[in-house]
Amino acid sequence: MGTMRKRMGTLLAATAVAVGVSFGAGAGAASAAPRLTYTFSSYDDGKSVILYLYADGDYAGYVGWNADPDSFGTPGDALRAHDDTADGWGIEGRVLSAQVYRVASTRGHSSPYTTPWQTGDITEGYRMLLNACLVKGSEEVCTGYDTYVYA
Repeated sequence: MGTMRKRMGTLLAATAVAVGVSFGAGAGAASAAPRLTYTFSSYDDGKSVILYLYADGDYAGYVGWNADPDSFGTPGDALRAHDDTADGWGIEGRVLSAQVYRVASTRGHSSPYTTPWQTGDITEGYRMLLNACLVKGSEEVCTGYDTYVYA
């Protein structure tokens, strides 16, 4: 019986650690990081992408990428973030490749807030990875660089 209890205790401790990691990097005991989920919209084969972010199931904001200028005044090769809720967590978007690193962040701004477009010329058709995060101080909970976008 004692061996079985030790095994169960080890299993429960390992499960608790795994669950804590899956809900957000940097979340300490004093601060409960929200569980981040998102929905994805893509147009023109990844040239326009929006990640709508949800903190514990509630809409928090979005990160948007736009490759080409449009007739509405949206610039090309541009990234922006929008924070829609006054929950203490900001929204940060990052585009990454071997040659490009671009960030748009609402960190430090009261919500609702939309960042200016972060722009700069990138070679047409160049493929990059997009990451969207909830950020608060040194804490962040991110989608991971699992979404491709194109210039």
